[in-house]
Amino acid sequence: MNKAQPQLQLTFGKAVAAYQAGRLREAEQQCRLVIAALPKLFDARFLMGLVQAGLSAHKQAVESFDRALALRPKVPDVLAAKAASLQALNKPAEAVACYDAALAAAPVNAELAYNRATALESLGRTDAAIAGYDAAITARPDFVEALNNRGVLLQAGGRLDAALADYDRGLAVRSDHVPMLHNRGRLLRDLGRFDEALMSLDRAIAAAPGRADLFNSRGLTLLAAGRADQALASFDRGLAFAPADGALRLNKAKALLDLGRAGDALATLEAAQAALRTKPEFAVIEAAALFELQRYEDAAATCGRTLAAHDDHAGLWTDRGNALRECGRFDEALASYDRALAMEPQHRPALYGRGTLLLFLGRHAEGWPGFEHRRITAVWRARGAGTPEWDGGPLAGRTLLLHAEQGLGDTIQFVRFAADVAADGAKIIVEVPQSLRALVGTMPGIDVRAQAEPPPMHDVHASLMSLPFLLGVGDRLGRGQVPYFTPDATRVQSWRARLPEGPFRIGIAWQGNPRAAVDRLRSVPLDAFAPLAAVPGIELVSLQKGDGLDQLDRLPDGMEVTVLPDDFATGPDSFMDTAAVMANLDLIVSIDSAVSHLAGALGRPLFVALKQVPEWRWGPDGEMSDWYPSARLFRQSRRGDWQELFERIASAVAAFKNAAGR
Repeated sequence: MNKAQPQLQLTFGKAVAAYQAGRLREAEQQCRLVIAALPKLFDARFLMGLVQAGLSAHKQAVESFDRALALRPKVPDVLAAKAASLQALNKPAEAVACYDAALAAAPVNAELAYNRATALESLGRTDAAIAGYDAAITARPDFVEALNNRGVLLQAGGRLDAALADYDRGLAVRSDHVPMLHNRGRLLRDLGRFDEALMSLDRAIAAAPGRADLFNSRGLTLLAAGRADQALASFDRGLAFAPADGALRLNKAKALLDLGRAGDALATLEAAQAALRTKPEFAVIEAAALFELQRYEDAAATCGRTLAAHDDHAGLWTDRGNALRECGRFDEALASYDRALAMEPQHRPALYGRGTLLLFLGRHAEGWPGFEHRRITAVWRARGAGTPEWDGGPLAGRTLLLHAEQGLGDTIQFVRFAADVAADGAKIIVEVPQSLRALVGTMPGIDVRAQAEPPPMHDVHASLMSLPFLLGVGDRLGRGQVPYFTPDATRVQSWRARLPEGPFRIGIAWQGNPRAAVDRLRSVPLDAFAPLAAVPGIELVSLQKGDGLDQLDRLPDGMEVTVLPDDFATGPDSFMDTAAVMANLDLIVSIDSAVSHLAGALGRPLFVALKQVPEWRWGPDGEMSDWYPSARLFRQSRRGDWQELFERIASAVAAFKNAAGR
């Protein structure tokens, strides 16, 4: 440039000043004047490329950088600038080659190493990108952006401790670095360290209070911590900044679902933009809300509409199967599960849904393997016994710990199979809730312990609910083993003396565990039993304990229910007390609860009141139970119609009583 005319020197100076001031169009105009006069002026060609890159004219910028490099090859700054434009043009492979040439000329350059790593990351070359960030950090140990990006890749690769160390190291340099605080919060959430995650996210929000995505991550952390009400407030704060944000609206709906507010969740989704509602993730939550509202046909239709455009979504095929099942369209439900598994053969919700549907349809041998995928459900709790899980292999010389897994009714239903294991000569320890210990202890060949007790030494363990699969029982459900509990004779005699004599006594139970997800559909208002009370010559006896007893204060006119003394089923072996009372009753009429399982396991006459499409264990139709020979099953004719069902039960009770000559 020193050989250029003074006027061109002045023009070039104006171009540089305009570029530095951000007046890019003016800089471009001045550069063109210089290049027109001196086309081989390196500085002008380089500056023109920088100006064009600033104007996002990256294709032209690359051409200008190439002209500059033709005049002076291997200049690191030009190579780096060209590589950046190639990245902007989505040509990461060419960008990497440019960065390699630049680093060959300037090997210890943190910025070059960092930018090269970002290009490698775009190519999906994760290990090479991490190595690139390593080089950048080696050249500049306090390179916060490099530490953040490396942390993200390490986190994605499951190296969570190393990622956390990078975030902490970067935050020691810049404590208010929002992306790093955000990433650190999400990582801690993944580690289950929710309070620390919230502290990190709150620091990010303090530094960037208008960032809606930060409130979204904070809400997701609260959801994961089981604090759905606070999560909802966080999503609402984010929506105040970004009302159209799809992720916030979707996650708000999830929080409302967790809070049992399915109607509000549906309204939240319906307020979203139409384009968002066609996305599979929205359809999944909308279908879940409709399912909770018992609008099963609508839930299936929502899944179907979205699957028309996204037919490879295994989750939606599974949700459609779940909804169709509740509609009584079992063949279509099975086909939906099969479609899900054709997309993802190991999709566990589909495997579980298909397995329970097969069990429901009486195809037990096919269903037990899928039933093992119940571990994905919210009620699954790992035993953590410190020993391997039993795989069904030989047990000679070994001790097996069998443990209860879910509800009391499940334990009563499945403990029958412990006798099959004991019959093979193994030493069996059965661990059950304290309330069932004495009753299960009447089964021969097993050592029974309460869950609160530390188990004795054992070699392997298994869930009681896994025994049908492990033993390969297929359709052999142990009906011939019923009854498999024996009430205590002394208690039976004691309750015989305490119960009123004379009338036909019917034990009733109307309320299950309200904390169980299925309870709101299986429990029945006590006043629904009124038609039974109208049958001449019968006495209703409450077998209810705890939840639901308040309804005894609101009986309709003419309905009477005998309440047993306060000491009924109050001790540590409360189910033994219930069994002794049942031994003195003529009939038990119950919803699908632990009471019905106990009556069935005792072989007592039992009528079970079921919703239209009940749980898998009761099957799709018929009055016979696959599990309890003494049970008679009554199903709703119409969804939610308990009145008609109990009128039928009352007629059956009258006939049963007359047949008994009472």
